[in-house]
Amino acid sequence: MSSVLLQHLAALSWVTTLATLLVALVRAPLRGTLGARAAYWLWLAVPASAFASALPHLELLSGNATPIGSDAFGWMWARVAALLAAIQVSGPLRSAACLVWLMGAAATLAAMVSRQRSFDRALGVLVEFPDGTWRSRAVLEPMLLGARRPRVLVPLDFEQRYSAQERKFILAHEQAHMRRGDTVVNAFGAAWLCVFWFNPVMFWAMRLLRFDQDLACDAAVLAKAGHGSRGRYAGALLKAQLAGEAVLLLPLTCHWRSVHPLRRRLAALKRPVAGRTRHAIGILCAAALVASVSLAARAVQPAVHIAPPLAAPVAASAARAPAVRPAGKVCPLSRQRALARGKA
Repeated sequence: MSSVLLQHLAALSWVTTLATLLVALVRAPLRGTLGARAAYWLWLAVPASAFASALPHLELLSGNATPIGSDAFGWMWARVAALLAAIQVSGPLRSAACLVWLMGAAATLAAMVSRQRSFDRALGVLVEFPDGTWRSRAVLEPMLLGARRPRVLVPLDFEQRYSAQERKFILAHEQAHMRRGDTVVNAFGAAWLCVFWFNPVMFWAMRLLRFDQDLACDAAVLAKAGHGSRGRYAGALLKAQLAGEAVLLLPLTCHWRSVHPLRRRLAALKRPVAGRTRHAIGILCAAALVASVSLAARAVQPAVHIAPPLAAPVAASAARAPAVRPAGKVCPLSRQRALARGKA
């Protein structure tokens, strides 16, 4: 059991790492041509590749069916499978490796839960305002908190700190997070990191995902506000960036301030916002890429051979056929009885 678990973890980690690297290469060109909102959906390729790679192939014994996929992916996966098969680990070492993985997953989960609870306790008493926001003296920046019932948290002096236009931008940004369910995505990403805590590429991918979340929300707000609002939007972002301490990547939050260097997010605001046509084309391109990665991940998995459906009747008729005796003298009466049983 431990050997199977380790093999599945290694295979899933390898497949999702390749998918992550592919998304990391494609996201910037797609964002520049078809918009940040379409580039954000590329991250579906990572869980989709993991799900597709867990599905085995069913291939008929006739040999006519062949898996659909690229030869390059098949060659790469064959080398990885050979490497995993060449590593001979004894029973006690396999059990120890499984125990280390379980301890690492539990420690990562405990650290995330502890950090989120400490943050929730530090917020103190939350007061709901008529505009639908929640206020607290401990809040230094606007954010969206919670996965099941997300709430927009803003500083207690929200009206004094930001102008009316800036407040409108901030609330529109957080509501865009809420509509897409980004806190649920972040919670799923936190669980993903608990499983693949040993893979540093996944932690890097989580930071890129959260950055693309903010860029997609920025694009959604600017698409409605118009091109002339970029300066005021960038001013509100800069004001929030200077409000407090560094941003902590909590599992159940979406921050208004940037988790990456501010200059990268401000530079993204200078690009033209994709209209409806470009946005629709970008969504189609992202969906096509996600499907391609999923098919490639599934194609490189080993096939499970099954017999064709017509093999059963042939085997049954062969079983009912009379037994062939060696050459020699046979009683005529016995031969007639055998033939009668065969016709019946």
